[in-house]
Amino acid sequence: MKKINSDIRKIFVISLIVTILFIVGIPLIPLFAGKNWVIMTIGIIFVVIGFYGSPILWTSYASKKRTKRIIQAIEEENLYTNADIASHLQMKEKEVYLEIKNAINKGYIFGYKYNGQELVINNAKKQVKEEQISIKKCINCGGRLEKTSNGWHCPYCSMDFSPNDIN
Repeated sequence: MKKINSDIRKIFVISLIVTILFIVGIPLIPLFAGKNWVIMTIGIIFVVIGFYGSPILWTSYASKKRTKRIIQAIEEENLYTNADIASHLQMKEKEVYLEIKNAINKGYIFGYKYNGQELVINNAKKQVKEEQISIKKCINCGGRLEKTSNGWHCPYCSMDFSPNDIN
């Protein structure tokens, strides 16, 4: 998840900068027309870059966010088939298939075998997932507990439990 978050952050910053260049470039053109051709030219360049670059970059940003949502459905919600993910996220199965293939190719998802219809956890990752699937709930607030070296910890109410406290 770190890699896609990093890519999302990068594309967001670049999109924001290009959008700001577009906004800054618009007034530079009439303000410096006939007075300072260098600044006016810079304004024209900013407008052209922003006009063509902003939509492309923001579309790319939205695409990365959609890919991240699919990865969350797989890793956090334990949905492994195209049909389950498509139904859950209100997408077409073909879109889910393409997004999963893209995520695997870019290294956003690893530790799974994908046959085009469903993901199967590799053996190395299976033990970790089995521990996560056997969800323990906090007796204080009902939140999902996280396993620690000393027992269990609730990230919601900050309670710690020994293995004897939890069934």
